[in-house]
Amino acid sequence: MATGAGAVQSSRVGIGILSAANITNKNIRAIKMTTNAEVVAVGSRDASRGAALLDRWGLSSSASAYEGYDAVLADPRVQAVYIALPSALHVPWVKAAAAAGKHILLEKPVAVSNEDLDDILGACKAAGVQLMDGTMWSHNPRAERMAAVLHDSAAVGELTDVTATFFFRGAAEFLKNDVRVQTGLDPAGALGDVGWYCVRAMLWAYDWTPPLSATAHPGAVYNEAGVPMHMAATVLFPGGRRGTLQCGFDSALVQQVLVSGTLGTVQLQDFVVPRNELRCCFTATHDHCLREHETYDDTQRDEVTVHLDMPQEAHMWETFAGLVQRCQAGGQPDPFWPRATELTQRVLFAVEQSAREGCRTVELSW
Repeated sequence: MATGAGAVQSSRVGIGILSAANITNKNIRAIKMTTNAEVVAVGSRDASRGAALLDRWGLSSSASAYEGYDAVLADPRVQAVYIALPSALHVPWVKAAAAAGKHILLEKPVAVSNEDLDDILGACKAAGVQLMDGTMWSHNPRAERMAAVLHDSAAVGELTDVTATFFFRGAAEFLKNDVRVQTGLDPAGALGDVGWYCVRAMLWAYDWTPPLSATAHPGAVYNEAGVPMHMAATVLFPGGRRGTLQCGFDSALVQQVLVSGTLGTVQLQDFVVPRNELRCCFTATHDHCLREHETYDDTQRDEVTVHLDMPQEAHMWETFAGLVQRCQAGGQPDPFWPRATELTQRVLFAVEQSAREGCRTVELSW
C-alpha cells in the first residue's frame, strides 16, 4: 500500500528511506538542503507513519509512503537507500538493497557480529554499490581542518594519545524501551551507539591506521538484558600510540575528543553534535612545558572557528549522493567509506569481546 505520488524525473539522486524512526527527521532535513539528492520514498511498518513524515517535511506531493520496505526497493525512482533500522535487521535489508542495485547509507552500528559485517561488506562489493555509514561528524569541514593541524608536525608533533568520551543520560523511558537497550534490536547498546563515535575519532586522528589490540577496562555496566550501558577501553596502535574511549547512557552529556602529541594538542568539546551547526570550533594548543613554579599559563592556545554553508549531516548526504552519481556515470564505489565502517565496527566487536572475557586483551588482525 502506498500513499502520496511523484513521478517527476530529476537529476538528483532519489533516496528511499527504510524506517520512519525519529532519526529520519534529521536526515530528511539534511537531504532537503543538498543540491544533488531528494527523498522520493519512505517505507515503514505502517504507511500512515511514513505519510506523516513526508507531510511534516512538505514532501507529500513528490514522494511516496509505502507499507513495508520491499516496495521502496521496487520503486524505480529510488537509486539509493537510507537504512535506519535496528542493527539486528541490517543484513537482510542490505542484501536486498544491494541485489536491487541500490546504493546504501547505513545507520550505525552496522552489524551485530563479525560474520554479519562480512555479509554486509560482501553484498555491497559484489553488487558494486556504494556503502557509507551514517557518522555525520566525519563529514563536517571542521574535521578536515582539524586533520590538517594534526598532520602538521611543527604544530602538534608526533601523535601519542587520543581520548574520546561520549556520554548522555538516558531518561527512564529510553532505558526501558529504546531499540538501543534491547538485545534483539541493537545488542551493542551504548558501545555500539555512542562508543562508535569514540572509536571513529581514534581512527580518524591516526589517519585510519588499523589498531593492534583492544582491552576493556573493569567496571562495564549492563542492563538486565545484558546490553552494555557503560564501557571504557584502551586501543593500541602501531608505534606505541594509544586510544582511550569512555561511553555510556548513564552520565550527563559529554562529547569530548583530546588528541595529544609531543608538542601540542587538538581539543574538541562538541565533536558529535556541534553547539552551533554552522559555526563549529576547536582548540589547538602548543608550546607545552611546565614553567617556573610549575605554571603553564603561557601555553599557546588557538581557538579556531570553521564556518559551514550547511550542517554536517547535509555535507554527509552531499558527499554520499556525489559518490552515487559517480557510480551512475560509470565510476566505481569509493572503497574508503566501507573500509572506515569495517575498521570502526571490528574494533567495537573487540572491545565488547574483551569486556565479556574479563578484560583480556583482544588482538586484532587485518
